[in-house]
Amino acid sequence: MSRLQRATAYACRIEAGAFFDTLDECEDAVLITEAALAVPGPRIVYVNAALERLCGYSRAELIGNTPRLLQGYDTDREELERLRRELESQGCFEGEVMNYDKRRQEYVLGWTVVPIRDTAGAVRNWLSLQIDVLRESAGMRAQPPAA
Repeated sequence: MSRLQRATAYACRIEAGAFFDTLDECEDAVLITEAALAVPGPRIVYVNAALERLCGYSRAELIGNTPRLLQGYDTDREELERLRRELESQGCFEGEVMNYDKRRQEYVLGWTVVPIRDTAGAVRNWLSLQIDVLRESAGMRAQPPAA
């Protein structure tokens, strides 16, 4: 299942009334923000345990901040602008960008962002499924070939 398919499935679970804490059980790193995209950007309203492990920040440190907390010197501003444009025009996004963990160590973030909609169809939140691209690709290389 692709990241986009997994992210969409998680968003649908939330739209169907599943509680955010059920996402703590999944291995994918999940971050949910408010819907507003204007500067300073949407505030984080939920992170799961996998995201805490990925970035090193606790849930308490992340909630109420914007994802800018995870950005730094080598974060590609053009990619962030593409994110905003695609969310406004298409309602979803897939990309990669340099992010920084709590120790300010770089990691290549692969992320997929999809909307969480209310019953009227309006976007109420954004769900972001996130991976450390280099760690995931190293794990894939370490797996034995299928028989």
